[in-house]
Amino acid sequence: MNAKKNRQLGGVLVVCLAVVGCGERAAEPSAPATTMNREISLVTPTVGGPSREIPVEEEPARLLEKVELALKDSGVRLVQRGSATDGKWLLGKSLADRNVLVELRPVYPGRSVVKMTVEGGDLLARELLNHLYSRIQERTR
Repeated sequence: MNAKKNRQLGGVLVVCLAVVGCGERAAEPSAPATTMNREISLVTPTVGGPSREIPVEEEPARLLEKVELALKDSGVRLVQRGSATDGKWLLGKSLADRNVLVELRPVYPGRSVVKMTVEGGDLLARELLNHLYSRIQERTR
């Protein structure tokens, strides 16, 4: 009796695996779609609001870790990161639900500029920008 149930169960399992394995393959992305995705990834997001810049004597690759830690210290949650033709960027969301954009742009070898922009034009945005400015300045010294 058990042998018959085991054979039936095995047969059902084989049929299920055969049906699942015979499905259509996922479509490969076309060349224009691949090109469009690459171009979209090179675009830096924009945030409207006050901004400040800090000149730093480091490469953007080394700065990235320090800036991420400064964002976490300031209560900004990292949402997205990327790189464009003119440097790297980090997009975050503050505890006050404001977008924060930090751009790391190389000036020349060994020197970079960190540009911070906080969404909004009110006192809260300026205070967050000043706090973030001081945190990044502490980390990059």
